[in-house]
Amino acid sequence: MEMRETILKFGEDLKNSAEKIAKGTIDTSKKMAEKAKIKRAISQAESSLNAAYIEIGKKYEELYGNKGEEEFAQLLAEIADARARIAASRAELAAVDSASLCANCGKYVQEGQKFCPHCGTKQENEPEAPVEPTETVVVDADGSEVANV
Repeated sequence: MEMRETILKFGEDLKNSAEKIAKGTIDTSKKMAEKAKIKRAISQAESSLNAAYIEIGKKYEELYGNKGEEEFAQLLAEIADARARIAASRAELAAVDSASLCANCGKYVQEGQKFCPHCGTKQENEPEAPVEPTETVVVDADGSEVANV
């Protein structure tokens, strides 16, 4: 009978331990979910804050451009430089696609289109430069020039 009681007590202890572990796991999961929810709220608020800062910066640059306060001069110069690099890269990308950029909206316009399909602005297509004829030299087997064509 003592063996039976020992086994029952061991079973009861095992059950209690399992319940504690399960409860701890559930509590930890709830806490982690709550932390994740709070962190998500913080992240969303920070994103809103950063978006507001960006809008303030854009508005300042639009209003003052190069006439801004001295402490903003470096940032305004960086903005101008970045815009120039972006424009050059967009033009380069358009050239790879045999397109150009609309002067009005900046979107791609395929070669030969007279109007931008995005904003309707008439495109000023530059006439292609005439191809200059190239000179061909005919050479015989010993390397002597035979003719100029």
